[in-house]
Amino acid sequence: MSYEATGLMALFPVYLERAGREEDVEAVNSRIAQNENNLNQDLSILYNKLLELEAALAAQEQG
Repeated sequence: MSYEATGLMALFPVYLERAGREEDVEAVNSRIAQNENNLNQDLSILYNKLLELEAALAAQEQG
């Protein structure tokens, strides 16, 4: 069995921006929370892809 590349699902953009001087604190906190969610999703996607690659390599060694 040969390995077939499946590619990565699209990752979510993560923006690290500075708050403006007159900006609402709640709006800034909301954007920070969204960025944190996007980063966590990105890391989950990468982690799952690594598990998939590890499983494929283990299967090649046994087969």
